Order: sequence, then structure tokens, then C-alpha cells
Amino acid sequence: MSDLLTVETAWQALKSVIDPEIYQNIVDLGLVYDIAVSPANEVAVTMTLTTPHCPMGPQIIENVETVLRNQGAAGVAVTIVWQPAWTPYAMTPDLQRQLGILPPDEPEPEEPEEVFLPPPPVPKKKGFLAQLFGR
Repeated sequence: MSDLLTVETAWQALKSVIDPEIYQNIVDLGLVYDIAVSPANEVAVTMTLTTPHCPMGPQIIENVETVLRNQGAAGVAVTIVWQPAWTPYAMTPDLQRQLGILPPDEPEPEEPEEVFLPPPPVPKKKGFLAQLFGR
């Protein structure tokens, strides 16, 4: 592990923080809005909770701080915001499917084979006598 934490490794690390009420990670739930890492390895996390009265909020915040410090962060500042408000549609599409919010992926319909019909027969040219006598 390198000494400096990156934004990407911070996002990955936060996938290990589970919301104890929903039993899903806070990143896939869409609770984490932004992560910034300073050159001094200080991490600022902007996130929300499912509701302002979330009883597990303090535990989730503590877990965010612990996970990032274990990844090498010199300090962690978690800012809880309420705008934009969290909705179930903030979750990843895969998690929405897993929880029944979106219908399961339907297999792609198979492309029908193209059927090439032969062109219609070319009408024969009628000669002068056929035109006169209808043949």
C-alpha cells in the first residue's frame, strides 16, 4: 500500500462500510457524494444518510473514519449534507435490482435472422402480336 491515499482507493475502501439497517455498503447505496484527498493525506467525505433521524448515523460516520484511517488517512472529516436528499434511486442500478426497485435485467432479444426473399420475376416483354392478341 502506498503512503498516499487516492480518491479511488478511498471510494473502494468505503465499500466496506455497511449500513447496518439495510446491510448494503454506503457507496452502492449512494450515500457518499464526494471524496477529496489533500496532499497532506487528509480526507474529506461529503455524504448523507437515508434519513435525518437515522439511528445508525453516528456508527456509520465512525466506521467511515476508521476505514479511511486504516487506509492511511492522516485525518478524516465527514460532512453530512441533506441536499440533495437521498432517495432509493441514488443506489446503483444493480443494487436497485437486487432490492426489487428495478425489474431484473431482461435478456437482450435475439436479433431475427434476415430473410432475403428473391426478387419478383421480371415480367416478360410482350411482343407486338402478344399485345394484340393478349398472350
